[in-house]
Amino acid sequence: MALLKKETIEENNIKENIEFQDHIAAQIVFKDIKKSDEERLDALNYILENVSISHILRIINNLFSLNLVRNHIFIDTIFNNFTNRTKTEEDFNELFNTLKNDNVYLRNACIKYLQESDEDAIIFIERLLQDPDKDIRIFAVNILGDVRYDKSVEILRYFIAREEDINAMMTAVDYLGEIGSEEDIELLESIKHSHSDDLYVNFGVDMAIDRIKG
Repeated sequence: MALLKKETIEENNIKENIEFQDHIAAQIVFKDIKKSDEERLDALNYILENVSISHILRIINNLFSLNLVRNHIFIDTIFNNFTNRTKTEEDFNELFNTLKNDNVYLRNACIKYLQESDEDAIIFIERLLQDPDKDIRIFAVNILGDVRYDKSVEILRYFIAREEDINAMMTAVDYLGEIGSEEDIELLESIKHSHSDDLYVNFGVDMAIDRIKG
């Protein structure tokens, strides 16, 4: 029994003394799919303590292009870690790239994070509203409408007035009908006038106006 106890103590000491030399060494472990989830989580937590948000996003954008259930725990851990961290312009740039990832779970985690980032995300969202990809612009409109930042209505008004893609514009019109006020009716009427031959626009604008009027 004494021998077994000694071996247990030695094993515990070895486990406690395991440390990563640097974040590069931790990345090697984290990227190794042959490692256990526990080992990879340990490595991930070390990485999160030692690198920027943009750095970790670059790693997972490359590593998690496929939506595998096994990776969900790592994605959740990453975005939970970001919650109370200060975000830089570079971080938001990489969040922008994450929104374009093929991994639906990763994209949704990014959207949820932006929703919870409150006013810190406004400047970034305004950039998304100018993206050449209309789907990205629609993502940004959805964030504005769902989260309802203090500036959401103001930004939606500006977006509606200049947006050329009908689907993106009407997504914003729909949200304006939910969170706008009677002072927005004039803008909505002008959109309806500009697209008088488009039944889809006319129907959507009328619905938005009806919601505003109650």
